[in-house]
Amino acid sequence: MPVTALHHLVYQSSATTSLSEKDLEAILTQSRAWNHAHELTGVLLYSNEEIMQVLEGPEEEVRYIFQRIEQDNRHYRVTKLSDGPIQERNFAQWSMGFKAVNPEDFQHLLGYLNPTQDSYLADHSTNTDASLYAMLSTFVTEDEIRF
Repeated sequence: MPVTALHHLVYQSSATTSLSEKDLEAILTQSRAWNHAHELTGVLLYSNEEIMQVLEGPEEEVRYIFQRIEQDNRHYRVTKLSDGPIQERNFAQWSMGFKAVNPEDFQHLLGYLNPTQDSYLADHSTNTDASLYAMLSTFVTEDEIRF
């Protein structure tokens, strides 16, 4: 059986409304089932209507689910931060890990674009594969991720 090349995509977006614990649980239940069935892994960070997510898996599946996310009316300002092939999964243990974070926690993430600033997309460039791990490593090593 041929080995499928792995791909990753990191994006951030703003939620159109604040998501309650119940809303997040429903999204995670649905996402985890879909991801498991389509060989996707990743992690989702949420804070005060701001979302950052890593998707990993076969390129076709990653692109398909990201296209659905871009069209989902629960998101706006969907911005791709990193996109490309990877050698191995960084979040293989989670069909979708999750963590609610404080707003200031996003500020130190490599690649984060603050949507409340005037220069929101002025200097945006896609990150390299190496920055994927650096961008979220503090969240998966310092504190517990819900999965």
